[in-house]
Amino acid sequence: MKAAKGVDDLAARLTSAAATPLVAPVAAPAPAPAVTTPAETPAKRERKAVAKKDAAKKEATDTMQLTLRPTRALYGRYVAAAADRSRQEGRVVSVQEIMLEILEKGAV
Repeated sequence: MKAAKGVDDLAARLTSAAATPLVAPVAAPAPAPAVTTPAETPAKRERKAVAKKDAAKKEATDTMQLTLRPTRALYGRYVAAAADRSRQEGRVVSVQEIMLEILEKGAV
């Protein structure tokens, strides 16, 4: 069997690495900053208000899960309608929203 090459060098490197600390010691810990709460910005207040409205809206509606299997062509029409509405309103309108609106308009 052949003798392994560089074993002594590897042992020396491992020994020196084991003796070296992983993190350099810190001279003195910095004093902890005073705990302050940031002032609430108007944008943050508005986001909270919108979140409350959305939560109330979700609680108010009684929904159930339903699985639909539209044809690819029909689904493509709904995707196009959702894309057009998204551009008009400046927000993302999902395909499901369009489908629900059309179902609500339908006469049963």
